Amino acid sequence: MKTLGVLCLSNDGDYTGHNADFGPGIADPRRYEYPPVWRKVPGAWANNIISGDPALEDRYVKAAQELVREGADAITCDCGFTVRYQQSIAAAVSVPVSTSSLLLLPTLLSGVPASKKIAILTADSRCLETGIFATLGITDLSRLVVEGLEGTATYDYMLAEKGAIHVDDVLADIDGIIARVQKHEHVAAILCECTLFVRVSPSIRRVTGLSVYDATNNVALLMASVGEK
Repeated sequence: MKTLGVLCLSNDGDYTGHNADFGPGIADPRRYEYPPVWRKVPGAWANNIISGDPALEDRYVKAAQELVREGADAITCDCGFTVRYQQSIAAAVSVPVSTSSLLLLPTLLSGVPASKKIAILTADSRCLETGIFATLGITDLSRLVVEGLEGTATYDYMLAEKGAIHVDDVLADIDGIIARVQKHEHVAAILCECTLFVRVSPSIRRVTGLSVYDATNNVALLMASVGEK
């Protein structure tokens, strides 16, 4: 049995309603052969993680160590912006760590022609800045198209300490971000930074006809590296 550990934001929310295009989240046991273990990181709110608060790095490290003691065989996070803490967490535990689907980006850029682009769907495009890309070894941003959810009801929900939103409103916001991506030329694939998108990535694939990568693909690669106990 292999157990995934998920470091989670402190935000709490409720998705109301039902739609077949809106699936389970990244920490939902239905996604895994064995239930993941997870822990909310104290003080890790979506707004200060997205904006890059360095003071939270130590809290993520401590929470990761606690998950390993509880039996986690690998560690991921439920917010892609925690890629800023990747190296510190990985150095502090004895299990594989992959905090964010953004870690897939260098491989994706290598896997499509140099004339093509990768579209990144993110919670907040204003905060997906050059420093993050530099940590991934990416300095040329000309092949990246970045579209964010800022200014939407879904964004407001994600940043609320405790919010509620109907799934149809989320899907409407997803339609909007897809429409913006489709206005760009030469996009060969889509990478979803925000783990919200794991709930809707099958519909994004269907609508765009493109390859779509998200946190579940990142987790699958992470867990494939772990041996059975």
